[in-house]
Amino acid sequence: MSQDQRQINKKRWVIFGVALLLPILLVLLLFVAASQDAKMKKQYEEQRVAYAEKYQQTESEQLIASDPEASTSPKKP
Repeated sequence: MSQDQRQINKKRWVIFGVALLLPILLVLLLFVAASQDAKMKKQYEEQRVAYAEKYQQTESEQLIASDPEASTSPKKP
């Protein structure tokens, strides 16, 4: 084998190796993205529940504050 053929074979093996690594890296990247998405979805759900509770609490406080019967005190005789 001449030197040129060895270079061509070496180049083919490098290209073949890179071509094999690309799908593996893509699958790994997709796995990492999916796991991060699951974590963020859980975090967003927890935040949504906390905001809903806070909104419910402030809404009930505003209803009590705006209710005229709740804010009047009984008159002393």
